[in-house]
Amino acid sequence: MNNKIYALGMALLLAGNSAAPVQEQVQSNQSETSVPSDIDIVEIEIDPVYRMTVPVQIDGAGPYDFLIDTGSERTVVSTDLAGKLELEFVEQALLQSIAGSKVVDTAYVPDLTLGDQNYGGVIAPLLLTEDIGADGILGLDGLQNQRILFDFRREVIEIEDIADASNKGYEIVVTGRRKSGQLILTNAMISGIDVTVVIDTGAQSSIGNRALQRRLSGKRAKGTDTQSELHAVTGHTIMADSGIAKDFRIGRAQFSHIGIAFADALPFKTLGLENKPALFLGMSVLRKFDRVAIDFRKRRVLFDLPRNARPTRDRRFRS
Repeated sequence: MNNKIYALGMALLLAGNSAAPVQEQVQSNQSETSVPSDIDIVEIEIDPVYRMTVPVQIDGAGPYDFLIDTGSERTVVSTDLAGKLELEFVEQALLQSIAGSKVVDTAYVPDLTLGDQNYGGVIAPLLLTEDIGADGILGLDGLQNQRILFDFRREVIEIEDIADASNKGYEIVVTGRRKSGQLILTNAMISGIDVTVVIDTGAQSSIGNRALQRRLSGKRAKGTDTQSELHAVTGHTIMADSGIAKDFRIGRAQFSHIGIAFADALPFKTLGLENKPALFLGMSVLRKFDRVAIDFRKRRVLFDLPRNARPTRDRRFRS
């Protein structure tokens, strides 16, 4: 069987990244959080592969549908939208994606706005609309000083003021170190194997490296003879082996199984993760939580456990 998986979120990772250790903090106060009046709430739409798009304005025009992508270092604009807005060409640049590298045009994007948040002007790579699956991608260059809450219960995204943001209402808070915008989390396990995790809200499914596949072989991963086609923002594709891995744990959350596509994806090498079990955690798993908040300035990811998740009893994941 051959399935097509969108792995857009693994694009635009630049050289020089490296994994870093993390420390988990489990919050004792699990009371429900009230929503402050100054939080910007943005209603979302769900694209055909269950990624979240938000309405973005450019220089007062729009709104246009942009993916929020924590796996992309750069904000991206589609060639169709760039032509419509007559954006100014800047230069050509080398773009790295899950399937390799490609030289692309870049353009100056003036006055990019999401809700009440104005990100000013950015220089963005231009990619085909059909490869992005949206008008653009809001990447890490536009998210670095924000805390973004993905509320899967209400199907909204909240852009929170970091100074006022609270950890109340979240069972798990994981703190990590950041390289080139990426948050690398190491307190995760699959079938008893330590796994390094990168949160990737732009990817449909979770992508594992070959090191993880080798460690899982002979354990509890099944169906890895199923072939999948990973589709990158550059329009290129690579083949992957898809399977089901049992007993996934991140922080104190525990799930009986998750789907993974295993591939020799270039971003693993860029991050120095090609030789150790690693996973880009996509939307298919993130949606198992009620809420996920990503605080880029404080280098934290906060998880609100769903009712069907089992808190792990592993002492390594306790405070």
